[in-house]
Amino acid sequence: MKRVLFLGAPGSGKSTQGQMLAEKLGWKWISTGELLRSSDDPWVKEKLKTAELFPDEMIFELLTEALAGVDGAILDGAVRTKAQALYVLSPEIGLDTVVEISVPREELLKRVLQRGRDQDTEEIAIQRLEDYDKMKGEILEVLRQGGVKIFEVDGVGTPEEVQARLREVLKEEQ
Repeated sequence: MKRVLFLGAPGSGKSTQGQMLAEKLGWKWISTGELLRSSDDPWVKEKLKTAELFPDEMIFELLTEALAGVDGAILDGAVRTKAQALYVLSPEIGLDTVVEISVPREELLKRVLQRGRDQDTEEIAIQRLEDYDKMKGEILEVLRQGGVKIFEVDGVGTPEEVQARLREVLKEEQ
């Protein structure tokens, strides 16, 4: 296990859990959301204020650059479309494990609205949750067909409780 993708709806705790696990393993945490939010490009800043997804090619480029020379990595939020799911199966990325963090919708909405990011309005949060629900099945099917091991973890509880469940599931993988 060298490349693990954290999949989950906005507000599921992917970033918190990904950072905690990356630190524990001494791996790199790569969040496409963080990479985009740190951009100085005015177009990127404006697009972040919408519920629209970024072009697949842009995500491919971000991932390729971020993973250059990296051995172990936790990918956070890197797959939002079928094309991106196919891309993470490529030898350049070498994804072998997916952890889907599941949280009830009401809890997701509450968490997103409490984050305080500029783009986290209720309207955008609801749209992003709906978009995730629409694409999730197709993304998981592509990854499953690609031979990736997929685990589901309950994302409700304290960060430490969720991390314990996550580590237990990944222990089976090693």
